[in-house]
Amino acid sequence: MVHPIPTEARMTPEQIKLVQTNFGMIFPIKMKLAQSFYDHLFEIAPEVRPLFPENMQHQREKLADTLAFVVRNLNNSEELILSVSGLARRHRGYEAKPEHFDPVGIALIHALDIHTPGGLSDDARSAWATAYGMIVDAMLPKMLDGAA
Repeated sequence: MVHPIPTEARMTPEQIKLVQTNFGMIFPIKMKLAQSFYDHLFEIAPEVRPLFPENMQHQREKLADTLAFVVRNLNNSEELILSVSGLARRHRGYEAKPEHFDPVGIALIHALDIHTPGGLSDDARSAWATAYGMIVDAMLPKMLDGAA
C-alpha cells in the first residue's frame, strides 16, 4: 500500500492552485466523488465500515462539504486550523484511529483520480496528497492528546 501522507506537509502556492482548480472541475459531481470515496474506503479497509451509519447520505454530504471548505481555505490557515480542531474532536468521538488515516488518504486520491477528467496528473496527485497530509498533520496530535 502506498503511503499517501507526506510528513510535515506544506503546500506551495502552485499546489494550492492545482488543488483548487482540480476541485473546481469536479465540484458539480462532488456527491459522486463522496460515494466513490466511501465505496473504495470500505473495500480497502472494511474494518472501518462499522464506524459509519447504515445510511451514508448525510455522511457523503458532510464529506463533500468538508472537502469544499478545506479547498476554499487552503490559503487561510487560521480558519483551517479551527475547522481541523473540530474535525479532530468529532473523529475522536467516532473512534477513528491513527491507522485509519492511510486508507482514508488512499480512498480520497482514488476517488479524485476517477472523477477528474483524464485522471489526476502526477502534480495534482502530489498536491492533493500534500493537502491531505497537512490536514492529518494538524488533526492527529489533537486526536491523540484530546486537546481539540
